[in-house]
Amino acid sequence: MALTWSNQAAAMAPGTFTRSGGIRLAIVGTAHLQARDHGLELGNRSVDILARVQSTRAKDYVAEFNAALSPWRREPTVRDFVQRTRRELGVAA
Repeated sequence: MALTWSNQAAAMAPGTFTRSGGIRLAIVGTAHLQARDHGLELGNRSVDILARVQSTRAKDYVAEFNAALSPWRREPTVRDFVQRTRRELGVAA
């Protein structure tokens, strides 16, 4: 369902709904993680976007994404991503 919603939401004009776009990527990335696909590319794109906005709600979605990474928390790419979210968004793991 999240992926269907994402495809519909992808039609939003780029740069017009910055926060919504970043949140959408965090949600879709989480869906990929739950399907056992790391989804880190989507997570990094989400951070790229959300680093430009101030939104508690957006940070909550990234925190959920980080929580979904727990099965892979020892992998270097996952550790790097979690550290990036702390550094750039102030999101706790």
